[in-house]
Amino acid sequence: MTNTEEPLVHAVRLTHAIDSAVQQGDWLRAEALVAERSPLLMSLQPDQPQHALAMIREIQTLDAQITAHSKAGFDTLSNQNAEAIQRIKSTHQYLKIGMQM
Repeated sequence: MTNTEEPLVHAVRLTHAIDSAVQQGDWLRAEALVAERSPLLMSLQPDQPQHALAMIREIQTLDAQITAHSKAGFDTLSNQNAEAIQRIKSTHQYLKIGMQM
């Protein structure tokens, strides 16, 4: 592995770690890994050999999976939040009626 390949190989490893963190719902770890990976990706030069392009495609594929899983996680959290707000409103209404008696 050459010095020019090291950032890309590290970026692939980080992408796998990001995917794992997202699948576990560990959003803080995923964010930290993304912050670590971003400068590596930004340092890549436009002209890359074929094997490097294959690694970049792997990153892109994983990023698409990460995005889909993140969206599903966001939707789940949003639904849980809406349900919790509804329970709070129901409890508030119950207490309000109970205090009027």
